[in-house]
Amino acid sequence: MIQKNKTITCSIGGCSCSSSILDGSFKVQWQGAQRDVLSGDINGHVDLEQLEGVPGLYGLGPLEEVKGEITILDSTPYVARVQQDGSMVVENSFHNRACFLVYSQVPRWQKVALPEDIVDEKSLERELPGLAAEYGLDPALSFPFLLRGSPDRAVFHVLNKTDGLLHSPELHEKAKVKFVMEDTGVEIIGFHSSDHRGIFTPGHSSIHIHLKSEDGLMSGHVDALTFPQGIELYLPVV
Repeated sequence: MIQKNKTITCSIGGCSCSSSILDGSFKVQWQGAQRDVLSGDINGHVDLEQLEGVPGLYGLGPLEEVKGEITILDSTPYVARVQQDGSMVVENSFHNRACFLVYSQVPRWQKVALPEDIVDEKSLERELPGLAAEYGLDPALSFPFLLRGSPDRAVFHVLNKTDGLLHSPELHEKAKVKFVMEDTGVEIIGFHSSDHRGIFTPGHSSIHIHLKSEDGLMSGHVDALTFPQGIELYLPVV
């Protein structure tokens, strides 16, 4: 590999990280952990402003105080919140903080032939390691992925904590405001890891996925996804 003459250095939440952009390479990074949120720490430990201007950036995480969802696609943030009337509002601003954040700079993506038996988020999780290996990634390492198209049905949520109580797994579930989209164009960013459950993937899964609608007016954490046809999968070029 030939290294480009560019290095991105950032400081997030008091912790420093440095990432050199390589031709055809990527590095998954994270700050904070989901398990800390579920244990009651809902402070905004990650300052998104430190990532503004970083090229090829993709990421996701919960908004501070568990009052929204953060999705970053190609260096554009989509910060979703629930309004008092139950509707959603999405802003494109880095002037926010996350409880925890997983992110990666991806210079190039490659389209992957999606097997016919991958029809939902569960079969996708099961088959991703094999697909990653087939396309040159080490499935033992963390990696991002993209989905684009119009799923038959997408169930997703936006966190909206309003109880003022010490946060817990039970209150985390109660804070989820559910939304459903059907036959609507979306772009989805996800991260796969078999070693980071409870850190940047949920405790019950090896993938963490967020979506945003094509018009950018809807965004959030994906709970369930059905896509018998019409979805494209992309993995980083290595």
